[in-house]
Amino acid sequence: VDCLNRLFRFDEAQNLIYEYEKSNKPSFFMNTSLLSGARNNRNRNLSEMIYRRMKFLFPDEKQDLVSGVVLLSNMYASVGEHELAKSFRYNQIKELRTKVKVGFTWTEVKGQLAEFAVHDRSHPKSSQIFAELDRLTSELIANGYKCDAS
Repeated sequence: VDCLNRLFRFDEAQNLIYEYEKSNKPSFFMNTSLLSGARNNRNRNLSEMIYRRMKFLFPDEKQDLVSGVVLLSNMYASVGEHELAKSFRYNQIKELRTKVKVGFTWTEVKGQLAEFAVHDRSHPKSSQIFAELDRLTSELIANGYKCDAS
């Protein structure tokens, strides 16, 4: 599914999922992959359809559905629908009666594993890290980079 998404072959990705589900239980991960691809392509109709399908197929997977909420909300934001993104995310998280888990990333620096959370400032060198990110961002923008925060 992911490979087909990367080629923007969404109909084939959907058909692959439908064929798979003829003899297997629906796969949350396959559907999430398709939603991610639709979000990356800013395909609003497909993104909304997949999210509705996921809610129908996996109503008890509340925490997992949060990832779908985040993907669809990010798709709305990426097409300039910031108020819709905000209200959709708020209302869906409230409806699911769950919380968004903090996102983490890991990287290795000089043989040491470093873990970062979203908006984390606990690292001893966080001020230098964020200053360098700001410097790099400014340099990129000065050279014509257009930020896509989706």
